[in-house]
Amino acid sequence: MELRLGAVVGSVDPDGLTLMSGTRIPADVVVTGVGVRPAVDWLKGSAVELDNGVVVDEHLRTSVPGVVAVGDCANWWSRRSGRRMRVEHWDNALGAPDTAAASLLGEDAVYDPVPYFWSEQFGRMVQFAGCRDGGRLILRGKPESDRKWAACWLTDDDRLAAVLTVDRPRDLVQGRRLIEAARRMDVARISDPAAPLRDCVLP
Repeated sequence: MELRLGAVVGSVDPDGLTLMSGTRIPADVVVTGVGVRPAVDWLKGSAVELDNGVVVDEHLRTSVPGVVAVGDCANWWSRRSGRRMRVEHWDNALGAPDTAAASLLGEDAVYDPVPYFWSEQFGRMVQFAGCRDGGRLILRGKPESDRKWAACWLTDDDRLAAVLTVDRPRDLVQGRRLIEAARRMDVARISDPAAPLRDCVLP
């Protein structure tokens, strides 16, 4: 398997696809995974602020008092990431309503999950947690030869920012917890796929 990041597709052809760079990639099947555009046009002209969805704060409150938003349409402020996020996955819709209800009841609940999604591809479980933007990549295993492997992204100060796993569910579970805890990692050890992620934390 080969993973090409930042490669833009120019065209899908009968026998594969062509990248914008002109590179041809033969394929019997091409699977397209696309995002969604939030259907918020009905809110245009209202007092609800819109920007790639419904703009909400860390409590899921909109610009209108007493109104909250959750799910794919909610563009919330993440303290952890220091930026706005809108996640198109049902896991987001499961976790947000509790915070929204608490906010409506006047409580100070904060919504700031570690983004997560999963998919089954060709008999393999692919899972991802975190936000890899700007992180440096460290592999755990060899994607070109190992059936089970993982990829970790670290921040400038060696904290785990994101983890992608292929048939390594333990790495995903431990990685998600380490991201939540903002723990600094032992860079030399994290690249060893035999070492549990939880044991790669600096004291």
